[in-house]
Amino acid sequence: LCARSFVHIKRRISMNTDTQTAYRSLATHFYTTRFPEIPVSALDDLDEFRIIGALLRAAPEYRPDYFRRLRNALALDQKLRGHFWIAQEINRTRNPVTVLGLPRKRKQARRQRIADDDFDKWVRALLAKGLGVEAGALMLISMTGARPCELSDISIEGTRISILGAKHSHGGLRGADRVLEADQDFCLLVRNALEAFRSDVRSLDSIRMAIHEAAKEVFSRGKPPSMYTLRHQFGANLKASGMSRVEMAYVMGHQATDSIGRYGDKRYGRAEAVKVRPAKGADLSKVRATHAGYARTRSKALQAAC
Repeated sequence: LCARSFVHIKRRISMNTDTQTAYRSLATHFYTTRFPEIPVSALDDLDEFRIIGALLRAAPEYRPDYFRRLRNALALDQKLRGHFWIAQEINRTRNPVTVLGLPRKRKQARRQRIADDDFDKWVRALLAKGLGVEAGALMLISMTGARPCELSDISIEGTRISILGAKHSHGGLRGADRVLEADQDFCLLVRNALEAFRSDVRSLDSIRMAIHEAAKEVFSRGKPPSMYTLRHQFGANLKASGMSRVEMAYVMGHQATDSIGRYGDKRYGRAEAVKVRPAKGADLSKVRATHAGYARTRSKALQAAC
Protein backbone atom coordinates (compact mmCIF):
# COMPACT_ATOMS: atom_id res chain seq x y z
CA LEU A 1 0.00 0.00 0.00
CA CYS A 2 1.21 3.50 -0.77
CA ALA A 3 1.30 6.09 1.99
CA ARG A 4 -1.71 7.89 0.55
CA SER A 5 -3.83 4.71 0.50
CA PHE A 6 -2.78 3.95 4.07
CA VAL A 7 -3.98 7.38 5.19
CA HIS A 8 -7.34 6.81 3.47
CA ILE A 9 -7.74 3.41 5.14
CA LYS A 10 -6.95 4.94 8.52
CA ARG A 11 -9.55 7.63 7.94
CA ARG A 12 -12.18 5.03 7.00
CA ILE A 13 -11.34 2.86 9.98
CA SER A 14 -11.54 5.86 12.20
CA MET A 15 -15.12 5.91 12.91
CA ASN A 16 -12.84 6.75 15.84
CA THR A 17 -13.71 7.85 19.33
CA ASP A 18 -14.64 11.34 18.09
CA THR A 19 -17.20 10.02 15.63
CA GLN A 20 -18.52 7.37 18.00
CA THR A 21 -18.95 9.99 20.70
CA ALA A 22 -20.77 12.29 18.28
CA TYR A 23 -23.07 9.49 17.09
CA ARG A 24 -23.87 8.31 20.60
CA SER A 25 -24.61 11.88 21.63
CA LEU A 26 -26.97 12.18 18.65
CA ALA A 27 -28.67 8.91 19.58
CA THR A 28 -29.03 9.94 23.24
CA HIS A 29 -30.60 13.25 22.21
CA PHE A 30 -33.09 11.31 20.07
CA TYR A 31 -34.00 8.99 22.94
CA THR A 32 -34.43 11.77 25.48
CA THR A 33 -36.57 13.91 23.17
CA ARG A 34 -38.68 11.09 21.71
CA PHE A 35 -39.01 9.08 24.94
CA PRO A 36 -38.96 11.72 27.70
CA GLU A 37 -40.76 9.36 30.07
CA ILE A 38 -37.90 6.85 30.01
CA PRO A 39 -34.92 7.58 32.29
CA VAL A 40 -31.47 7.33 30.73
CA SER A 41 -30.74 4.34 32.96
CA ALA A 42 -33.59 2.41 31.33
CA LEU A 43 -32.75 3.11 27.66
CA ASP A 44 -31.42 -0.44 27.27
CA ASP A 45 -35.01 -1.63 27.55
CA LEU A 46 -36.09 0.05 24.30
CA ASP A 47 -36.93 -2.45 21.57
CA GLU A 48 -36.63 -2.07 17.80
CA PHE A 49 -40.36 -1.39 17.35
CA ARG A 50 -40.35 1.69 19.56
CA ILE A 51 -37.07 3.06 18.19
CA ILE A 52 -37.93 2.51 14.53
CA GLY A 53 -41.49 3.72 15.06
CA ALA A 54 -40.24 6.96 16.59
CA LEU A 55 -37.69 7.37 13.79
CA LEU A 56 -40.35 6.91 11.10
CA ARG A 57 -42.75 9.34 12.78
CA ALA A 58 -39.99 11.96 13.05
CA ALA A 59 -38.79 11.54 9.44
CA PRO A 60 -40.82 14.46 7.99
CA GLU A 61 -39.07 16.77 10.47
CA TYR A 62 -35.63 15.93 9.08
CA ARG A 63 -33.71 16.54 5.91
CA PRO A 64 -32.93 13.19 4.17
CA ASP A 65 -29.21 13.48 4.91
CA TYR A 66 -29.92 14.08 8.61
CA PHE A 67 -32.32 11.12 8.70
CA ARG A 68 -29.53 8.97 7.25
CA ARG A 69 -27.03 10.22 9.81
CA LEU A 70 -29.45 9.73 12.70
CA ARG A 71 -30.30 6.20 11.52
CA ASN A 72 -26.57 5.39 11.43
CA ALA A 73 -26.14 6.88 14.90
CA LEU A 74 -28.99 4.84 16.36
CA ALA A 75 -27.70 1.65 14.75
CA LEU A 76 -24.20 2.26 16.09
CA ASP A 77 -25.52 3.03 19.56
CA GLN A 78 -27.56 -0.17 19.65
CA LYS A 79 -24.62 -2.19 18.36
CA LEU A 80 -22.39 -0.79 21.11
CA ARG A 81 -25.09 -1.72 23.63
CA GLY A 82 -24.85 -5.30 22.37
CA HIS A 83 -28.23 -5.20 20.60
CA PHE A 84 -27.03 -6.42 17.21
CA TRP A 85 -30.48 -7.49 15.97
CA ILE A 86 -31.94 -4.06 16.73
CA ALA A 87 -28.98 -2.38 15.02
CA GLN A 88 -29.54 -4.51 11.93
CA GLU A 89 -33.24 -3.67 11.78
CA ILE A 90 -32.54 0.05 12.18
CA ASN A 91 -30.04 -0.08 9.32
CA ARG A 92 -32.72 -1.65 7.13
CA THR A 93 -35.18 1.17 7.83
CA ARG A 94 -35.88 3.35 4.80
CA ASN A 95 -36.88 6.97 4.93
CA PRO A 96 -40.65 7.20 4.25
CA VAL A 97 -40.21 10.76 2.97
CA THR A 98 -38.03 9.65 0.06
CA VAL A 99 -39.75 6.29 -0.48
CA LEU A 100 -43.24 7.81 -0.69
CA GLY A 101 -42.20 11.07 -2.33
CA LEU A 102 -43.49 13.18 0.56
CA PRO A 103 -42.63 16.90 0.80
CA ARG A 104 -39.10 17.33 2.10
CA LYS A 105 -38.06 19.73 4.79
CA ARG A 106 -36.45 22.72 3.15
CA LYS A 107 -32.76 23.33 3.59
CA GLN A 108 -31.85 26.03 6.05
CA ALA A 109 -30.39 29.10 4.39
CA ARG A 110 -26.61 28.98 4.63
CA ARG A 111 -24.37 31.93 5.14
CA GLN A 112 -22.77 32.45 1.75
CA ARG A 113 -20.08 35.06 2.28
CA ILE A 114 -17.36 35.92 4.74
CA ALA A 115 -14.94 38.84 4.98
CA ASP A 116 -11.20 38.27 5.14
CA ASP A 117 -11.00 39.65 8.69
CA ASP A 118 -13.74 37.31 9.88
CA PHE A 119 -12.03 34.36 8.23
CA ASP A 120 -8.77 35.23 10.00
CA LYS A 121 -10.56 35.40 13.37
CA TRP A 122 -12.12 31.99 12.73
CA VAL A 123 -8.82 30.34 11.85
CA ARG A 124 -7.01 31.98 14.80
CA ALA A 125 -9.73 30.76 17.17
CA LEU A 126 -9.18 27.19 15.98
CA LEU A 127 -5.40 27.47 16.31
CA ALA A 128 -5.79 28.89 19.82
CA LYS A 129 -7.69 25.71 20.73
CA GLY A 130 -4.96 23.54 19.24
CA LEU A 131 -7.22 22.50 16.36
CA GLY A 132 -4.68 22.53 13.56
CA VAL A 133 -6.53 19.92 11.50
CA GLU A 134 -9.65 22.09 11.44
CA ALA A 135 -7.67 25.25 10.65
CA GLY A 136 -5.97 23.41 7.79
CA ALA A 137 -9.37 22.32 6.46
CA LEU A 138 -10.64 25.91 6.36
CA MET A 139 -7.48 27.12 4.65
CA LEU A 140 -7.70 24.40 1.98
CA ILE A 141 -11.34 25.16 1.13
CA SER A 142 -10.70 28.89 1.08
CA MET A 143 -7.69 28.57 -1.23
CA THR A 144 -8.84 25.81 -3.61
CA GLY A 145 -12.63 25.82 -3.39
CA ALA A 146 -12.59 22.08 -2.66
CA ARG A 147 -15.64 20.43 -1.13
CA PRO A 148 -15.12 19.35 2.50
CA CYS A 149 -15.36 15.70 1.46
CA GLU A 150 -12.58 16.21 -1.10
CA LEU A 151 -9.93 17.47 1.30
CA SER A 152 -8.42 14.02 1.84
CA ASP A 153 -7.90 13.67 -1.91
CA ILE A 154 -5.86 16.80 -2.58
CA SER A 155 -2.27 16.36 -3.72
CA ILE A 156 0.42 18.78 -4.87
CA GLU A 157 3.27 18.30 -7.29
CA GLY A 158 5.32 21.39 -7.98
CA THR A 159 2.86 24.12 -8.90
CA ARG A 160 0.02 21.75 -9.79
CA ILE A 161 -2.79 20.96 -7.34
CA SER A 162 -4.86 17.83 -8.03
CA ILE A 163 -8.30 17.33 -6.49
CA LEU A 164 -10.26 14.12 -6.94
CA GLY A 165 -13.94 14.95 -7.37
CA ALA A 166 -16.09 13.50 -4.61
CA LYS A 167 -19.53 14.13 -6.09
CA HIS A 168 -19.55 11.75 -9.04
CA SER A 169 -23.21 10.92 -9.65
CA HIS A 170 -26.07 10.96 -12.16
CA GLY A 171 -24.32 8.55 -14.54
CA GLY A 172 -21.08 10.51 -14.36
CA LEU A 173 -22.73 13.82 -15.24
CA ARG A 174 -22.02 15.43 -11.86
CA GLY A 175 -18.75 15.89 -10.03
CA ALA A 176 -15.35 16.11 -11.65
CA ASP A 177 -11.66 15.69 -10.95
CA ARG A 178 -9.52 18.72 -11.68
CA VAL A 179 -5.90 19.79 -11.90
CA LEU A 180 -5.22 23.38 -10.95
CA GLU A 181 -2.07 25.45 -10.99
CA ALA A 182 -0.79 28.46 -9.07
CA ASP A 183 2.51 30.16 -8.34
CA GLN A 184 5.11 28.56 -6.08
CA ASP A 185 4.43 30.77 -3.04
CA PHE A 186 0.73 29.99 -3.11
CA CYS A 187 1.34 26.27 -3.57
CA LEU A 188 3.60 26.38 -0.52
CA LEU A 189 0.68 27.79 1.49
CA VAL A 190 -1.58 25.02 0.18
CA ARG A 191 1.05 22.42 1.04
CA ASN A 192 1.37 23.77 4.60
CA ALA A 193 -2.41 23.73 5.04
CA LEU A 194 -2.51 20.16 3.69
CA GLU A 195 0.16 19.08 6.18
CA ALA A 196 -1.85 20.64 9.02
CA PHE A 197 -5.00 18.89 7.84
CA ARG A 198 -3.19 15.54 7.72
CA SER A 199 -1.37 16.01 11.03
CA ASP A 200 -3.95 13.84 12.81
CA VAL A 201 -6.48 11.23 11.71
CA ARG A 202 -9.93 12.71 12.29
CA SER A 203 -13.33 11.96 10.82
CA LEU A 204 -15.00 14.63 8.72
CA ASP A 205 -17.92 14.67 11.16
CA SER A 206 -15.69 15.50 14.12
CA ILE A 207 -13.84 18.16 12.09
CA ARG A 208 -17.12 19.70 11.01
CA MET A 209 -18.45 19.81 14.59
CA ALA A 210 -15.28 21.38 16.00
CA ILE A 211 -15.34 24.03 13.26
CA HIS A 212 -19.02 24.74 13.95
CA GLU A 213 -18.45 25.13 17.69
CA ALA A 214 -15.59 27.56 17.10
CA ALA A 215 -17.71 29.51 14.62
CA LYS A 216 -20.52 29.87 17.16
CA GLU A 217 -18.07 31.30 19.67
CA VAL A 218 -16.43 33.72 17.25
CA PHE A 219 -19.65 34.81 15.54
CA SER A 220 -22.06 34.97 18.46
CA ARG A 221 -24.44 37.24 16.55
CA GLY A 222 -26.18 36.13 13.39
CA LYS A 223 -25.73 32.90 11.46
CA PRO A 224 -22.25 31.41 11.95
CA PRO A 225 -20.29 30.45 8.82
CA SER A 226 -19.66 26.85 7.85
CA MET A 227 -17.13 25.10 5.64
CA TYR A 228 -19.55 25.55 2.76
CA THR A 229 -19.62 29.30 3.38
CA LEU A 230 -16.02 29.28 2.16
CA ARG A 231 -16.95 27.37 -0.99
CA HIS A 232 -19.73 29.89 -1.69
CA GLN A 233 -17.31 32.77 -1.14
CA PHE A 234 -14.82 31.04 -3.44
CA GLY A 235 -17.55 30.82 -6.09
CA ALA A 236 -18.28 34.54 -5.69
CA ASN A 237 -14.57 35.29 -6.07
CA LEU A 238 -14.44 33.23 -9.26
CA LYS A 239 -17.38 35.17 -10.71
CA ALA A 240 -15.55 38.43 -10.04
CA SER A 241 -12.29 37.12 -11.49
CA GLY A 242 -13.27 37.25 -15.15
CA MET A 243 -12.82 33.51 -15.78
CA SER A 244 -15.05 31.95 -18.41
CA ARG A 245 -18.00 29.85 -17.26
CA VAL A 246 -16.25 26.70 -18.43
CA GLU A 247 -13.12 27.56 -16.45
CA MET A 248 -15.14 28.37 -13.33
CA ALA A 249 -17.04 25.09 -13.61
CA TYR A 250 -13.78 23.18 -13.96
CA VAL A 251 -12.15 24.84 -10.95
CA MET A 252 -15.24 24.20 -8.81
CA GLY A 253 -15.38 20.53 -9.82
CA HIS A 254 -18.64 20.92 -11.76
CA GLN A 255 -19.44 19.20 -15.03
CA ALA A 256 -22.00 21.79 -16.10
CA THR A 257 -21.70 25.56 -16.44
CA ASP A 258 -25.03 26.35 -14.77
CA SER A 259 -23.97 24.90 -11.39
CA ILE A 260 -21.85 27.92 -10.48
CA GLY A 261 -25.07 29.97 -10.45
CA ARG A 262 -25.92 28.46 -7.06
CA TYR A 263 -22.63 29.57 -5.52
CA GLY A 264 -21.95 33.03 -4.17
CA ASP A 265 -22.80 36.50 -5.42
CA LYS A 266 -20.47 38.30 -7.80
CA ARG A 267 -21.12 41.59 -5.96
CA TYR A 268 -19.37 40.17 -2.90
CA GLY A 269 -16.58 38.47 -4.82
CA ARG A 270 -12.91 39.47 -4.61
CA ALA A 271 -11.08 38.79 -7.85
CA GLU A 272 -7.69 39.22 -6.20
CA ALA A 273 -8.43 36.29 -3.86
CA VAL A 274 -8.42 33.79 -6.75
CA LYS A 275 -4.92 32.35 -7.05
CA VAL A 276 -5.68 29.08 -8.84
CA ARG A 277 -6.63 28.39 -12.45
CA PRO A 278 -7.05 25.31 -14.64
CA ALA A 279 -3.62 23.80 -15.17
CA LYS A 280 -1.97 24.07 -18.57
CA GLY A 281 -3.21 21.16 -20.64
CA ALA A 282 -6.20 20.48 -18.38
CA ASP A 283 -9.07 18.79 -20.23
CA LEU A 284 -12.02 21.19 -20.07
CA SER A 285 -13.89 19.46 -22.89
CA LYS A 286 -16.04 17.43 -20.49
CA VAL A 287 -17.62 20.55 -18.98
CA ARG A 288 -21.10 20.85 -20.49
CA ALA A 289 -22.38 24.33 -21.42
CA THR A 290 -25.80 24.39 -19.77
CA HIS A 291 -26.22 27.95 -18.50
CA ALA A 292 -29.24 29.96 -19.62
CA GLY A 293 -27.38 32.28 -22.00
CA TYR A 294 -25.84 29.35 -23.85
CA ALA A 295 -29.20 27.55 -24.04
CA ARG A 296 -30.87 30.61 -25.60
CA THR A 297 -28.07 31.05 -28.16
CA ARG A 298 -28.18 27.35 -29.02
CA SER A 299 -31.94 27.45 -29.46
CA LYS A 300 -31.74 30.43 -31.85
CA ALA A 301 -29.01 28.72 -33.85
CA LEU A 302 -31.12 25.56 -34.22
CA GLN A 303 -34.16 27.60 -35.27
CA ALA A 304 -32.08 29.42 -37.90
CA ALA A 305 -30.79 26.13 -39.24
CA CYS A 306 -34.29 24.70 -39.68
